[in-house]
Amino acid sequence: GSIYAVAWSPDSRLIVTSSGDRTCKFWDIAEDRLVGTVEISSVAAPEHQQVGNLWAGEHIVSLSLSGDINVLQMGADRPVRTITGHQKAITAAALAPPSGPLYTGSYDGKLCTWDLATGIACSVEGAKTNAKPEDIAAAANSTIALGFIDDAVRFARDSKMTGAAAGLGAAPVSLAIDPSGATVVAALANGDLALVSLATQQATKVPGSPAQAVAISHASVVAVGYGDNSVRLFQLANGTLVATGVSVTANTRPITRLAFSPDGQLLAAGDAGGKIVVARADTGEIVTTRWGAHTARIYGLAWSPDNEHAASSSLDGHVIVWSTTDPLRKTIIKNAHLGGASAVAFVDSQTVVSTGADGGVKVWSIVY
Repeated sequence: GSIYAVAWSPDSRLIVTSSGDRTCKFWDIAEDRLVGTVEISSVAAPEHQQVGNLWAGEHIVSLSLSGDINVLQMGADRPVRTITGHQKAITAAALAPPSGPLYTGSYDGKLCTWDLATGIACSVEGAKTNAKPEDIAAAANSTIALGFIDDAVRFARDSKMTGAAAGLGAAPVSLAIDPSGATVVAALANGDLALVSLATQQATKVPGSPAQAVAISHASVVAVGYGDNSVRLFQLANGTLVATGVSVTANTRPITRLAFSPDGQLLAAGDAGGKIVVARADTGEIVTTRWGAHTARIYGLAWSPDNEHAASSSLDGHVIVWSTTDPLRKTIIKNAHLGGASAVAFVDSQTVVSTGADGGVKVWSIVY
């Protein structure tokens, strides 16, 4: 394959070349011979072509067309480390309980998991679709549901795709998965609401008004947000939804995101206007309507483990941490992500992680 990059060793004795054939080669200039070859990948795919390199001191790196950075070492026939991440906007993310890893998906269909302690990402094994992920949800048993624009929901566990999948007939715009990981609730782009059984990998449509957002509590209470600005609550039982009669109608724009507090007592409802309403989940009684500092639609909502704070992310690019005990008190992280903050989660009560259209994953320490 064509050679796209050449770099000299610091002592000017060797060069390393990076090629479109997915290899890097070390050459001894004085002896005019090949002294080593590193195969970046055995998979013949364009993203593994090597398009750049650098030899600085003891560090030798080669750049893949995908954006991955491969750390090389003389004498090794494969990269000793590959640094990966997203090159496009992150469109969906979810934190596997209790505190990671973080699953992220970007516009180009790439899926990663992140060790938040080290900041190191790895690609999700078995992820073969190039479809854009629309939403990701995590169950208490660490089963991960991923909804894609190709009208399917797929499942992962332990940073690997399981192979299970279900067709939905329309792209899922919001997902929630019950604590056992057995059932996924999905709001679809055409307004349908669907229940997906992981055991049968079949989807069942639920009649009702156009659904736009869903959430589920630890007690399998399901909240569904609708285009008429309302939220209605259901009990998930034996694979069906039973209306509880509880509703929340304080939002003034279509619902875009929902989240239950960890104890299931409170429900936060974010809307297309950037407003967040907090209500009691058992009665629908309004707790506060004063969480209104965003200037654009709410993309992400999450609660702290102690139930005392919630965090929101928005198209306006800001991340805001709110207080339930003092609704007017808030911590604003302005311009956290250029182009919009797509998701947010609490790692612990003082640490928040966010993702955005800038392709970044950022961890914030919050001081109350």
